[in-house]
Amino acid sequence: MFVPQHLAQNHAQGERQGEPVAQFEIGPYQNFVYLLLDWTEKKAALIDPQQDLSKPLECIKFHGFEWVATLITHTHGDHTAGLPMIVQSYPEIPIFVHSQDLHRLTREVLDSGKIQPVKNNDLIPIGTLEVEVLHTPGHSIGECCYFVKGQPPYLFSGDTLFIRDCGRTDLDTGSTEQMFQSLQNLKKLPKNCIILPGHHYQSECASLLEKELRENPALQCTSISELTMLP
Repeated sequence: MFVPQHLAQNHAQGERQGEPVAQFEIGPYQNFVYLLLDWTEKKAALIDPQQDLSKPLECIKFHGFEWVATLITHTHGDHTAGLPMIVQSYPEIPIFVHSQDLHRLTREVLDSGKIQPVKNNDLIPIGTLEVEVLHTPGHSIGECCYFVKGQPPYLFSGDTLFIRDCGRTDLDTGSTEQMFQSLQNLKKLPKNCIILPGHHYQSECASLLEKELRENPALQCTSISELTMLP
C-alpha cells in the first residue's frame, strides 16, 4: 500500500497525466482544492472551491475535460469562496452539498437553481468514476466526505479527518459526539484508502488510512470523552 507519487510530496503537485486526483493548495488557510478526473470520458468534478480557481480551471481546459460537478464537503467560507464565481460564470454546473449545511450559502448561490442536496450513501457519477457520499457530521452538521472506490480508493475527507488529527468541533453546528461516531465509521473503510484532507496542516499532502489508524490520535480514541480530551 502506498500513496501515489504526485500526492506523496510536501507540496501540492496539481495534476499528473492519467491520475484520477489533482491537488492544489489555494488561499490563506492552506486549503486543498481537488479535481476528480475521469481520463476515459474526460469528465471532471471540482471539490471545495476556493476563491482563486485559476489553476484547477487551467488544468480542466488544457486537458480537454468537461467540468460536470462541484462537490462541497461543508459550507464554511474557506471551502465555498469560489461558489459565487461558479454560479455566475458556469451556471450549468450542479453543486452537490448536504441539505443540513445549506444555511451558510449566499442567496445568490441558493437561488442559482444548481444546488443538488445529497445524503448519506448517495452515488454521484463522474464519467466512469462513482463517488459515494458519506455523511460525517462533527465539524459541521452537514459535513460530508466523498469516497471513490478503486485501486487505490480515495477519500476526500474535508475537515472531518486530517493527517494525524480531526476537525475541530467547537464551531457552529459542531459536535464532538457526532465527530466520534463519524470517525468510527471512517475506520471501516479499506486500509489502503488514500486520505485527502481539506487542509495542508502537516508536512504531507496525503496519507493512507492504514497509517492514520496507527498514528492519528483521533482515530485511536475509544470514547467520546477521550476525543474531548485531545489537544
